[in-house]
Amino acid sequence: MAGEFLVTLGDLSQLAGVVKGRFVKGRGEPRIAMVGRSNVGKSSLINSLLGGRLAQVSNQPGKTRCIHFYHWKNIGKIVADLPGYGFARSSHDERERWEKFIRAYLEEDEGLELALVLLDARHGPTALDLEAIRFLSFTGIPVNFVFSKADTLKTQSERALRRREAGQALREAGYDPELAFWVSSKTRDGLKELERGLGGASAAPVGVKG
Repeated sequence: MAGEFLVTLGDLSQLAGVVKGRFVKGRGEPRIAMVGRSNVGKSSLINSLLGGRLAQVSNQPGKTRCIHFYHWKNIGKIVADLPGYGFARSSHDERERWEKFIRAYLEEDEGLELALVLLDARHGPTALDLEAIRFLSFTGIPVNFVFSKADTLKTQSERALRRREAGQALREAGYDPELAFWVSSKTRDGLKELERGLGGASAAPVGVKG
């Protein structure tokens, strides 16, 4: 198996016991934070990359409110699976709790080298995605992008059109479209390229965590 589950961070009160400087539960491998809307296929991607069913795929998007950490053995890094954003039934207070929880983790983890934002290949980045990207930009964490569910784009012309549209949206947000990977957990297309791209220092990120 290419990965293993390490620990779950479910509340701010647990943060100091899980994250200490550059270490997560005593492990010093660099961290990659996976961020995305609650129905973008984040759990499926983690399972495809790490092997097995480590991340629970829920039929109720947005249900998970915890940060799950996994050791990605093939590239020697730790994946921090952040709670999905944009869950429709959440209250204003719950959304504020999400932002406070995520911000506290991002500020505390000195070993965090990259945020990987998952976007839907069919219609991302959405307004919610752009809001999350702006949120991450304020933290100074380098950001790369993964367009999931690429198998849903059936024709070459459809794929080319979506890449142009997505590339333009990323440029307008201040990011280089070359920082984007297009993948499918279902067909496994693009997964090897993603693994190779993330196996280096930080996959040509924008910005430096300060």
